[in-house]
Amino acid sequence: MGKKSPLPPWLEHAAQVKKKMKERGFKMADRVQICQGCGEYAEETWSLRGPEGLGGRDVVACMNCGRARSWRGSGQQRAVEEPFDLLGFLGISPERTEPS
Repeated sequence: MGKKSPLPPWLEHAAQVKKKMKERGFKMADRVQICQGCGEYAEETWSLRGPEGLGGRDVVACMNCGRARSWRGSGQQRAVEEPFDLLGFLGISPERTEPS
């Protein structure tokens, strides 16, 4: 048997990213879309509403290539963060984990 090639951090941590997003109160906001970066159906949209349903944060992240963007606030104050370090935001170390 040959040696398995290492997975990119995004593929390796995809389940952990989804779990941490749910723990922080984010909910899936849309169906999976085509990523403009890699062309795959892997871009997920997550939303967190602020008090009284206003503002909050929206995160769009591709689970294939790792491209991520985030929007905060509402109305005219809505600010985009691109690129967005989603792994850092969730406290996930991008280092590879060795299979046991």
